[in-house]
Amino acid sequence: MTYEQAVQWLFDAVPNFQRDGGTKDYKIGLDGPKALWEALHFPGKTIPTIHVAGTNGKGSTVHLLASGMKEMGLRVGVFSSPHLFDFRERAKIGTEMVPEEFVRQFVETNKDFFAKGGYSFFELTTMLALAWFEQEAVDWIVLETGMGGRLDATNICEPELTLITNIGLDHTQWLGSTLAAIATEKSGIMKEGVPVIIGEKHAETQEVFTRHARAKNAPLFWSHSYGIVTDLMGSYQTLNSDAAATALDLLFPAERKVWELGFSRVVVNTGLQGRWQKIQSRPTVICDTGHNEHALRHIVQQAHNEANHVHWVLGMAADKEHAKALQWFPKTDSFYWTSTQSKRCLSSDQLAKIADEIGYNGATYTSVEEALNAAINLAKEDDLIFVGGSTFVVADLKL
Repeated sequence: MTYEQAVQWLFDAVPNFQRDGGTKDYKIGLDGPKALWEALHFPGKTIPTIHVAGTNGKGSTVHLLASGMKEMGLRVGVFSSPHLFDFRERAKIGTEMVPEEFVRQFVETNKDFFAKGGYSFFELTTMLALAWFEQEAVDWIVLETGMGGRLDATNICEPELTLITNIGLDHTQWLGSTLAAIATEKSGIMKEGVPVIIGEKHAETQEVFTRHARAKNAPLFWSHSYGIVTDLMGSYQTLNSDAAATALDLLFPAERKVWELGFSRVVVNTGLQGRWQKIQSRPTVICDTGHNEHALRHIVQQAHNEANHVHWVLGMAADKEHAKALQWFPKTDSFYWTSTQSKRCLSSDQLAKIADEIGYNGATYTSVEEALNAAINLAKEDDLIFVGGSTFVVADLKL
């Protein structure tokens, strides 16, 4: 079995939310992950762990944490998803991705057992990451949930600290249709006696978090402002950096000057991409992985803080609330609806039809590259071009 064959084998695991979304009887629950973790002799169990959930900002927050801890001289294993350009991005130590040979051996050694258990793609990739971190004897693990929290496969961990970034309306068909219901699912990562940090205070969710923390005897901390400079652009990153700073200040209060430096070196220390990332000047081209109403609202505000006229190269996953997300975009901007290589996304024609019904006009394109080139040709030098609307749009860029 080659590395390529091993990755394909993992992608063929059913269900695979990364590939199919919720159309293939999306699998939730902890019985499978617990049995799998036990069968693999509990990789990563003895390594101190920070467990991160939330609607948006999870990826940025886990990389802020990892970068800060790296400046302290710690080797930190980061599990995050989805990946943008390379499957191995899901498990990293600093900028080092899980080696191809480890992936190949992990799958080849265990595939018969995995197949009998009917484990999902996310369950298997979680275990792959934990097994590599165990082999590498990292000092800490920062573990990002996939979706939700209570029944997420990562919730088998026994963390030193849990962190919930924020709550927005996303994945409502599985997590609930109100902020309070979604907060309840995210609160499921709280553990008995383990401190929990909440990154954003909201009237509709505050009582939920307080109640669940009290039930778990979990010391509850609300994120507060630190004003720390980070190299992750976008005003919305302030919320993520404050949450990460609150966590590290709780764990390593004497090392603040050291881990604070890591916040200004996230890209160098971790290789994180796709967060208000500038990929061209004159006209400015920005890409970002924000993909739901909660995130896109902030993105629209940021874009218009930087330019009067914005050209939006947009694609969206099929399971999002498209009209609610689009309502935040000024109709006087320019729109380029794009298809992507992922089957999870609407076609450009489907997205254009939804947009047209609520008064948004734009041209359709069969690829992100084609749509971006059209925007570059039509934009003025002082305009801003944004590429995103879905992680899968950014993944199709040639970065």
